[in-house]
Amino acid sequence: MTRIQYSVALLFSSCLAIPASFADSDTPLFSLSMSESGVPKNNSEGGITRSSTTESRILPFWGDEARARGYDLPQPFGASYGYMNLRQDVVVDKIGFKSDSIIKFGKLVEFDINKDLDIKTGHTRSKSESQMLKLDAWVLPFMNVYGVYGKTKGTSKTNLTNIDANVKILGKYQKMHIGSNLPFELKYDGKSYGGGVTFAGAYNQFFSTLDLNYTRTNLDIIDGDIKALVITPRIGYEFVFEPLISGQGNTKVQIWTGAMYQDITQRFKGNISNLDLPPELQGMMALAPADTKFDVEQHLAHKWNNTVGARVELTRNFNVLTEVGFNNRNSFFISGEFRF
Repeated sequence: MTRIQYSVALLFSSCLAIPASFADSDTPLFSLSMSESGVPKNNSEGGITRSSTTESRILPFWGDEARARGYDLPQPFGASYGYMNLRQDVVVDKIGFKSDSIIKFGKLVEFDINKDLDIKTGHTRSKSESQMLKLDAWVLPFMNVYGVYGKTKGTSKTNLTNIDANVKILGKYQKMHIGSNLPFELKYDGKSYGGGVTFAGAYNQFFSTLDLNYTRTNLDIIDGDIKALVITPRIGYEFVFEPLISGQGNTKVQIWTGAMYQDITQRFKGNISNLDLPPELQGMMALAPADTKFDVEQHLAHKWNNTVGARVELTRNFNVLTEVGFNNRNSFFISGEFRF
């Protein structure tokens, strides 16, 4: 099989891309671009819908060969801006405090905050919002690559089921109960960046995509970062309607369903002054040395969820997309994209 045959076989009858990126959960952003079906269609104006058979562009590679065989490729470059709201359960691996000093009251009382504070957590829920700018390019007729940059902010709310302190009094350790079922909230925000690749294929008006991306969020107020690997398979169907705008070809609507895999690790560190501690714990922290910092590690409770989405291609150069996630995590995403 030649390179051109291989390209056309994967493209088959259209090209679609759904690049996605998430900070904390995501997040994040994705945009979609679908080409015309492999067999050119006449629109109500009597011309071939968005014909690109005469176009010659550097990208995608082997694009001229694909057009010569009747495939109408999307514009090779894209820029989109999107917003995502994401809510999901997380598991707290550790909540701890670190200091180079030990709390002492003469020779009577001694307390090491690094090892003598025992905190157990219960249900934890994370909520985040992301606004992302994405730039992409079709490198091959069936492969899109992209980069993303934006801002993410969120909160993580957990229930501290039990807090005990092992205090050394007159040389002997005694357990002191600090509190139970206490609310704990951690707020964060930062800049997100990353990139990914999308592979696409279709048969007539059915299409499928596989998107892989990696993003990282560097936090502003507190130390630490959020690293996210997202893999998203989707399958859908395209509807073609009469032109909504004269001279711009047929209007298209794509609908799809799919699944999203997220592998996200989060670690937050910083000064205890940045925390909204419950009163029971604030009393203990008031005695802590000035250099005391917090250290929180957590990961997602569920890595998979379901998605459904739709995209409306108003013109060859502009489209609007939205997607909703459910089961294990709840998400809402909307974006607008220009292609050129």
